[in-house]
Amino acid sequence: MNQKFENQEEFAGKTVAITGAAGDIGRPLGDEFRRLGGEVFATDLRDTDVPNFTAGDISDPTFVTDWIDKIVDQTGRIDVLVNVAGICPRTELEDITSEEWDLVLTVNVRSAFLTSQAALKTMIAQKEGAIVNLASLAGKVGGLAVGPHYSSSKAAIVGLTKSFARNGAPHGVRANAVAPGIIDTSMTAPAGPDGIEQLKRSIPMRRLGSVDEVIGPIVFLASSKAAYITGATIDINGGLLMD
Repeated sequence: MNQKFENQEEFAGKTVAITGAAGDIGRPLGDEFRRLGGEVFATDLRDTDVPNFTAGDISDPTFVTDWIDKIVDQTGRIDVLVNVAGICPRTELEDITSEEWDLVLTVNVRSAFLTSQAALKTMIAQKEGAIVNLASLAGKVGGLAVGPHYSSSKAAIVGLTKSFARNGAPHGVRANAVAPGIIDTSMTAPAGPDGIEQLKRSIPMRRLGSVDEVIGPIVFLASSKAAYITGATIDINGGLLMD
């Protein structure tokens, strides 16, 4: 399912910041923005060998401020911010501790707020910019195989996206989200062959989504082709949820 953006100069001269850049979606997403001419700055808690990479904790306000300031000092602007970073513990509801609850909400929601808040200042000053957040089908249906802390965090991302959309719109800044369903990544591998077949049967399209099928809508929302779209969440789930 190779869905490549056609205009290879779409992001020429644009500065793109990506969190969660070492993961199954974040790393190839950075590659795609680079292919389209963007200058990509990446961060993750885990080390990776992608260009312009800074390791750090984006739930830490000091790190976020320093990272965004570094990008602006180097390029003078931030055109696109994509918040991919997140964690998804599989802890059963009755076993979730308050500490684990706080950790998931901190990593998945506070980090997206902090990075968006920091980037918004520059985007408002330059009177343009696009923020794209990674929500989830779990945030709409309560989670099929994930805990309530994860589904709650992804529901919060939808609301957070709308808040930034309302604040940014008068200044030419857009904020949108994508909500993937069951995607063929390392997160689904633990289900095993039988479990994956069962998952496929639950999806009207009878297959898992591919990473490319998540990257394509993200790039679209960040592009000039989506210039009149803000506050939206695009479902990417093969028909598992139709709302």
